[in-house]
This record gives sequence, structure tokens and C-alpha cells, in this order.
Amino acid sequence: MSSAKGFLWSFVFFLTAAIYSSIPTYLIVSYWQWLNSFTMDGRPVYTIPLFTLFLWIISLVVTLIYIVAMIRAIVQRKNEDLGIPKGVKGFGLVSSIIVIVFMVLWYILFNEIAFFSMIPP
Repeated sequence: MSSAKGFLWSFVFFLTAAIYSSIPTYLIVSYWQWLNSFTMDGRPVYTIPLFTLFLWIISLVVTLIYIVAMIRAIVQRKNEDLGIPKGVKGFGLVSSIIVIVFMVLWYILFNEIAFFSMIPP
């Protein structure tokens, strides 16, 4: 059973890594030009694009954490304790469930894929 538990956790971690890498990357690429077009008194405001870039880098760091946790869950699948902190497991599972439920509900209500159907104004 512990071998299957390691593969199940690695699948959850893979989903979490995919969510935290693909959605922010898509949004930063599609909105980057729009974010850089903000002006105040004719001068560009760079605070918003820099803050968005900071959040994107944080999401990539979270993605790396979950890629390492995914590999660790597979490598240590024969141990009773996978060696993965409960906070990493809990956050990965809960955040993946929330995002997936949100995307399914968005598709049911609006017949569009959440996040990926967004376009800049």
C-alpha cells in the first residue's frame, strides 16, 4: 500500500506543479504588454509589472518545491514515512482541489476554460 501511496502523492504533486507553473506563466505572458502600458501623469508605472514578475517568480519556486516533492515521493515510496512535510502535502492537495473545482465550475457556467480564456482588455 505504501508504494501506491507514493505514486498517488507524486500525482498530486505533479498536478500542483503543473497548476503553479502553467497558469501564472500564461497570465504573465498574455498580460505583460498590458501591464507595461500603465501610465500616471504621462510617466510609466513599473511597480505593477515588477510586482507581477515577483509573484511569477514565487510561483516558479513553489513549482520547483513540488517537483522535488514529487520525485521524493517516488524515490521513498517503499518507506512508511515518505519524508514529505504535512504542510507540503496539505497545501498541494487543498490548492489543487480548489483550482480544479474552480476550473470545472467555470467551464460549466461559462463554457470557457478558466484563466486560459482570459485576454487583456
